[in-house]
Amino acid sequence: MEMSVRRRRGQLRAVVVGLLLGLALGLLLGYELGKLVGPAGAAVELLFVYGSEKQGWIEAVVPIFEREYYERTGLRVHVECIPLGSGKSMYQIMLDQIRPVVWSPACSIWIPLANMLWEKEHPDWVAKNGPLVPPGTWRPLVSSPLVIVTWAFLQDDWQIEGLRDLHDLAVSSRGSEVKFAHTDPSFSNSGLMSVLLELVAAAGKEPPELTLDDMRDPAVKAWIRELEARAVAYPESTSWLVGEMVSSGPSRISVVLAYENLVIFENMGAGERKLVAVYPEEGILLSDHPFCILNAPWVSEQQREVAMALMRFLLRADIQAEAMRYGFRPTNETVELDTSIFSPDWGVQAELPHHILSTEVRGDVVLLLPDLWLACRP
Repeated sequence: MEMSVRRRRGQLRAVVVGLLLGLALGLLLGYELGKLVGPAGAAVELLFVYGSEKQGWIEAVVPIFEREYYERTGLRVHVECIPLGSGKSMYQIMLDQIRPVVWSPACSIWIPLANMLWEKEHPDWVAKNGPLVPPGTWRPLVSSPLVIVTWAFLQDDWQIEGLRDLHDLAVSSRGSEVKFAHTDPSFSNSGLMSVLLELVAAAGKEPPELTLDDMRDPAVKAWIRELEARAVAYPESTSWLVGEMVSSGPSRISVVLAYENLVIFENMGAGERKLVAVYPEEGILLSDHPFCILNAPWVSEQQREVAMALMRFLLRADIQAEAMRYGFRPTNETVELDTSIFSPDWGVQAELPHHILSTEVRGDVVLLLPDLWLACRP
């Protein structure tokens, strides 16, 4: 926890370098596929890098945008869509390995960290032009709450209401029943959100109030360590984790921190309510999928205009309604929530039962959340 920011960035830079070859291959493949399926002779091309959680929705609707934009303006555009983990994509941008026009991580907690790291790398640019993601310029596209996911029959017995209840169960005489998991916060958005939620519960503070002193507090670290002591897995993929939970059964994984939409997906696949989402009483963190048009030197004014049109398209009522088919909540307030999807029949609730936690977290706190986890994990 005393690791300096400079050392932390160096360590993460070393981790990312190992990913570059695979990413380069993926980008090349995406480019070649894009030439095959994209509009021929596109006058404007956008690189759109987004959190992989919403891949199904994005791939379904972006071709509609390209067609409609041409029909309306006579200008052919091609949006090259690259699904990539939120942390990986952010560090790739910092290392100048990818140059997206639009960046859409899974949660806006990444924005303060991205702005902080960008300013360290490009102080002159920021002094003249402002941050990478200027305040007030981004919009949430869709949302999915981070929830406690457990088996329906276990919740009938446990009756947990939040992280503190889960912690109390973990340290009780029944603690062996808690086979806990979340993803690796060094790579995965849900893992980063999980550690943040643990910190909120342990410190008893709202996210904007959290400081590095809270992360150093021995009592806070002890609380997190007691819960993490019951962990059985830390994979990189949230969808893989929930899928593995279902395939391996409660004797292997009994409770995870993951997205609400995955509860819907797995239950619909099973045709019955096997999993349930518990909405933490400490507060609900939303994976809000911000649409960020980057304030970067490689973004042209024409690309910016097309990106603005893409954002308006993705927020359009019919396109937002399409997102619900993938288990995401619409952010367009004119779109009525489909209660046939967001239903106890599929293990979730239509109305969120607790207050929404702010995602405005200090950049230095977000940066060191993986270090807090490393200090507390078994």
